[in-house]
Parts: sequence; C-alpha cells; structure tokens
Amino acid sequence: MAHELLKDPTHAEFIEWCSAWIRILKTLRAENAALINQLADALKETARRSFIEQAEEFQLLMLAREQSMILLRHEINEQMEWLEKQPVGVPAPHLYEVLKGDIEGMVQEHDRVRVAFLVFINQEVS
Repeated sequence: MAHELLKDPTHAEFIEWCSAWIRILKTLRAENAALINQLADALKETARRSFIEQAEEFQLLMLAREQSMILLRHEINEQMEWLEKQPVGVPAPHLYEVLKGDIEGMVQEHDRVRVAFLVFINQEVS
C-alpha cells in the first residue's frame, strides 16, 4: 500500500504530545527571556536614538510573545487536566489540531524574531 491508514492517537499519545508541547514552551520562554536580557544589556551600551526606537519595538514584540506563550501553556494545561479526568460527556477544552498548529506557529515566530533580533544586535555591536 502506498500509504498507511492513520490511526486515532491513544490517550497516552495525547498526554505525551501535551507534555512535549509544555517542554517546548518552557524552552521558548527561557530563550525569549535571554533575548530580553540581551536587549537590556545592549541598551546600556548605546544612546543612539534609532537603535533605542528599534529596540523598543523588539521589546514590545518579545513581551507580547511571552504573554502568548503563557496563554498557550494555560490551554495545554487545561487539556492535560481534561485528559487526566476524562469527564463523561464533557468535550475536550481545545482541539488537538489547533493546539498543534499554535505550537508550530509559536516555534516559527520565535525563530523568525530571534534571527531578526540577533541580526539587529550584531549590526549594533559591529
């Protein structure tokens, strides 16, 4: 057969996915915090107005991403809690496909912002 039929994920697989997503978010939040600290350090070293203005834009973006990560972590924790209880007749609080898409989008956005920020910082110190 050219392709295998996809089987429905097991309860354990759903829990494993949620746990992995929580770990991914923990890593992204730590990296985001490190970028914010790097930005703060760079601001101590310059008085150029154009740099400060662009740095403020990065800071706002990073803080907004932090809030988004906190919200997504909360949604995944709600999903984990539901999986542990499995209440009869109560639908899952979030669709797995949506959570998966949100995580993938968060990782892509993080990578995009991180690269843009590092280019910005390296131009300043060069």
